[in-house]
Amino acid sequence: MRGYLDSLKLYDALLDQLVHALSAEDMGLLMPYLETIMDRAVQQVSEDLQAYAERDPASCGRSELILDTYASFKAVLFHRLAHQVWLHGGLSERERIAHRLANAGKLQSGVEIHPAARIGRRFVLDHGFGTVIGETSEIGDDCYLLSGVTLGAAGIADNPGGKRHPQLGNGVEVGAGARILGAVSIGDHAFISPACVVTRDVPANTRVSIVNQLQMQRDSAAGSRGFLAAFALGERLHLVGELPESDEVCVLDAEHNPLDCLALECTVRERHHRQYRLRNLDALVPAPRYPLHLWVGGLPQEVTLLDPPGLSNLVRAVLKPHLLSIGG
Repeated sequence: MRGYLDSLKLYDALLDQLVHALSAEDMGLLMPYLETIMDRAVQQVSEDLQAYAERDPASCGRSELILDTYASFKAVLFHRLAHQVWLHGGLSERERIAHRLANAGKLQSGVEIHPAARIGRRFVLDHGFGTVIGETSEIGDDCYLLSGVTLGAAGIADNPGGKRHPQLGNGVEVGAGARILGAVSIGDHAFISPACVVTRDVPANTRVSIVNQLQMQRDSAAGSRGFLAAFALGERLHLVGELPESDEVCVLDAEHNPLDCLALECTVRERHHRQYRLRNLDALVPAPRYPLHLWVGGLPQEVTLLDPPGLSNLVRAVLKPHLLSIGG
């Protein structure tokens, strides 16, 4: 069967998975809420299934084949059920039942998705074995993830509560083995290349790659130049990658306003590397709002590198003798 799968058949398939994953006692607790849970889950899974059939060439558009045999799709199916259970605050033992459904999906697919994770419409998890999606993760509509992806916390043990996992915008694609760690924001239609380790925000319409553990990015528009990255080391700011001919660079504050009090003087100019010395232009300046960003012009598309490593600390050191103090 190609394309659209009959909703009644899909309902029966989900119900069959639910019955086999839960005990009779759990099903009894679920019964008063079953119709609502199933109706919402079927609607979501139907869209997920259609998106998978349309975007995965190996499936040749065969929805029934995906539903019956694709282990990665089982993970999405069980998450849709588990998340609907999780949302029912009046349901006794809802967390325990939701985790049982999530564990059933994990055992059948090798994918671990916390039942509280929020995943938007038309989600595709292709070859998903080894993927982990943490509790406070948020994924927008029309996202596509491959195997071994981690949406995790920045720490290992004893992580604080609250928001600690990534937020992915709409249309984000994440390559195999990529790790996005911490409460970072990935903008709409960003592309995270395989094996990246991303710990900083990524703007919309950006392609991200990792070279020697330095986060590189470029605008994803057709015809844009190659990857760029920036970092501060010692008393110098370094810009690396496929660089523009001109020296159009500017430090921005947290609200993306230029820091006019700073001049960037190029001290080393090479094909793929430039080094800048930062100099304060004003005698006294107000403290900027951190974190700081770096704007790079002279390209077909302007690029803003968000919070480059070490930049905020370097600017603090440069401005410290010149900052205005309140009250004298």
